[in-house]
Amino acid sequence: MVTKADNDLLTLVEGDAPMGQMMRQNHWIPALRAARLETDGDPIRVRLFGENFVAFRATDGRIGFFDEACPHRGVSLALGRNEEGGLRCIFHGWKFRVDGRCVETPTEARNPEAFARNVKVRHYPVREAGGLLWVWLGAGEPGRFTDLPFTHMANDAVFVASTKIPVNYLQGLEATLDSSHIGFLHRDWFADLGANFTGASTDFAPRYELKDTDYGFRCAALRNLPDGVVNVRCNEFVMPFHSSTASGKPGEGTYQILVPIDNRNTLWIFVRWNELEPVSREGGILAPKDADLDDWVPSLGGPDEYWGQDRKSMKNGSFAGFKAGLLTEDTVVQISMGPIVDRTKEQLCTGDAAVMRLRRRLIQAAHDQAEGRRPLGVDPQTSYSRLVAMAANIKQGENWDDVKFA
Repeated sequence: MVTKADNDLLTLVEGDAPMGQMMRQNHWIPALRAARLETDGDPIRVRLFGENFVAFRATDGRIGFFDEACPHRGVSLALGRNEEGGLRCIFHGWKFRVDGRCVETPTEARNPEAFARNVKVRHYPVREAGGLLWVWLGAGEPGRFTDLPFTHMANDAVFVASTKIPVNYLQGLEATLDSSHIGFLHRDWFADLGANFTGASTDFAPRYELKDTDYGFRCAALRNLPDGVVNVRCNEFVMPFHSSTASGKPGEGTYQILVPIDNRNTLWIFVRWNELEPVSREGGILAPKDADLDDWVPSLGGPDEYWGQDRKSMKNGSFAGFKAGLLTEDTVVQISMGPIVDRTKEQLCTGDAAVMRLRRRLIQAAHDQAEGRRPLGVDPQTSYSRLVAMAANIKQGENWDDVKFA
């Protein structure tokens, strides 16, 4: 059972909270879809770990990422004018380049050029990769970039969407590693998920095989099928809040990132890539085909509306009562738990093995950070080259790990 102290350690990410410090001091943080930033376009307001920032793409294509508050009088720089190589505050016209240098302070009467050189706005290193803008929020020089499989691919090989959900990051992250729920919550979508997921419709209690890795752990859910066949669904957890989830299609990978906005809100990023062919805009079972790529969840309504659940469709054959897509089902169940789950009241079972392993790995990493040890996933020798989740049917006695990486 999780204690209150451990639940707080796992979920709280703002300020000096150990989990948030472990994440931001050791890892590049995905902040938003890179395509949202247009040259000389609108600045984008970004909130991460309870702090507010602003991102913009300047005239030369470079990206600036600052604290949101103008260092003059604290006005939001997200209101600023992005023009002629910098971001200008609309309050008094102070202007900043992407490297944080203040180049104009027109309201300073005595030697404004010299005055501007002494003005500082806190800015952060950024990197574009895999359709995302990544930012380094830690102190000192940036650490090693997490070279995930999709971060070196061409834009047409990667599809990225994101949305904000009003729950703690851990609720979403736990769901991505929980294979036992797909046999119930997502059963309406089995026909579209493909043959490699059929075991979830007949064996509701998979047995788990978990293998620790130097970046997190690998969790295989095994289900018995007729004729000596075993259905395997293997997901991967990557520190600090990433998971590679099984697709089952040749050359394809799917990836989910649950980035803490603050203690009670999360940026949920979904990535799909294919090494064999271009990836088209995702739709179908995941989200409505016309969904906003930065807000894929449709308007759900609140608890009094049961978050948009359609009981009439349930009487006509739908199991969960949500038509808007598989990820909408995940969103609703997470929101229904409340912003931060009180895990001291849970009653877990063997189907929660991956969730329990996730919590232990995160707790240990937070303790390691607080006590001056290098936490999991920070070793510069860590390799992500074998990180590809899978779903497949294998023969009894066959090693699923060998099949996966053959």
